[in-house]
Amino acid sequence: MLDGTVVILPSDEWQAAGVHWHAYAEARTPGAVEQRASRRSRMPDSALHSPWQVARWIDDHLRRDVQRREVFAARDGVWVTIGDENDLAHLRQENFLIASRGDSIYTDVYADHGHRDLYVEAVTDVQCDGGCTTESEPA
Repeated sequence: MLDGTVVILPSDEWQAAGVHWHAYAEARTPGAVEQRASRRSRMPDSALHSPWQVARWIDDHLRRDVQRREVFAARDGVWVTIGDENDLAHLRQENFLIASRGDSIYTDVYADHGHRDLYVEAVTDVQCDGGCTTESEPA
């Protein structure tokens, strides 16, 4: 902890677990909830092979779709800006740390054109049906 700030270091658990990620971006349909198995039965929009690729893919979608606005953070009692450069940098780092543990990430974004869900599913080579295994990672 530095100056009251908790510092979390990235992990290499994703390598030990032998995972890569299947990424899906979908428009949300009110009342519809797609289960992981159903989503995984489809080809992913992207196959990602490192935590940085995960963070970058989510960041690209957030930058394209997020509505920048001021919101009140009740816990802290302050107004904060979401969707600005500081917020996006913070989210990119958080998503990198989550992916470095080999975890999946589910998030959503409110865009001018509707509510979108972003799913980044951690899968092992055994679970991968699309041939995009860690063995086929780009150089």
